Amino acid sequence: MGVFEVEPQEFPDRVSFNHYLAEHYDTLIENDLYVIAGLTEYSREDFLNLLRNNGYDIVENYGGIQKIRCDYGGDRPAEFYLSYDVEDNVILFYTDMRKTEEVENTIEPFLENKPGVHYLYISPSLLQDIREKIVSEDPATEITEFVAKRTERTDTSARFRPEEWRTINYYGRDGLESLREMEEHYGVLPRIMEFNVPGDLCFRINHEGVFKLKNGSLKRLFKHIETCIEEALKVKQAYERTDFEMITASAQLEVPTSEPAAITLNNRIRYHELDGLKDSMQDRDYVLVGSYSEEGSLYFTTEVIDQVKNSTFRIKANEDQIRIFPQDESDLGTFYRFYEFIQDSVDESAELAPA
Repeated sequence: MGVFEVEPQEFPDRVSFNHYLAEHYDTLIENDLYVIAGLTEYSREDFLNLLRNNGYDIVENYGGIQKIRCDYGGDRPAEFYLSYDVEDNVILFYTDMRKTEEVENTIEPFLENKPGVHYLYISPSLLQDIREKIVSEDPATEITEFVAKRTERTDTSARFRPEEWRTINYYGRDGLESLREMEEHYGVLPRIMEFNVPGDLCFRINHEGVFKLKNGSLKRLFKHIETCIEEALKVKQAYERTDFEMITASAQLEVPTSEPAAITLNNRIRYHELDGLKDSMQDRDYVLVGSYSEEGSLYFTTEVIDQVKNSTFRIKANEDQIRIFPQDESDLGTFYRFYEFIQDSVDESAELAPA
């Protein structure tokens, strides 16, 4: 059995498709609904070609929505509905097939590994904001499951053993209170949360832009998805300010020039921490070439090869800021992946510097 069936009609955009799904959710979808969000730098046609080149077929068209299929070698092909927003290049995949099979073997690695695309990264601070907004709107809200982490180099305060990194997986109806307590006592930040809003909806959200509706109001879930999209587009705007081009210096010479994006650090980098930073980058499949550093007023620069996205960039860092310089054609997925790395491994409160 494939993905849920929709009526044969045209949907001009994700807004109209979301409205249709919200209105007909109870009769259309029997299983958990997954919405997987991402961003791309490709035009709509180029993105569809990228899907085709990676084993996906477009099996039905509904105007601005396509039904796609991928035979990944499982017991049945994976099927999704795809929306592509031509204005902001947001992509959403909808399915009620299995997360641990059809989703994890197709769309998730596609968004994570392919150049020019990336999943909709949701920062720990945004997850906290969403949590507090939901609880303020409905104080009876329960968090029934969460995953929270404390990274090795964090400056997030912790009452107990702040020098230790940790990951906590929690199940229980008192998850809201427990998460707040663990944030205070153990300095962890959320990566995954499952909410139960009595009489309204039960859904799950993770930091890789995967939303799971178990039951309830799909309309309200879409509101939370749109909030995450708005925040992700701020990162995309910072990426779009970066640039690389060859400038003609003379009839015989062209020189490269690039415009960087900058990440501001609240947890300052110290010279003695550089070896740990390099090790963390290598653990995340970055290769560092030609690294150079100076003590005192910290200066660090290196060329970086992203082995996952197959791209290259240069970083220049001082204690308070990391600047990212494209080395060739810049790649949206590379930028998002490195920004997530900084928040995950260097400074959880790092922010994009204003233009």
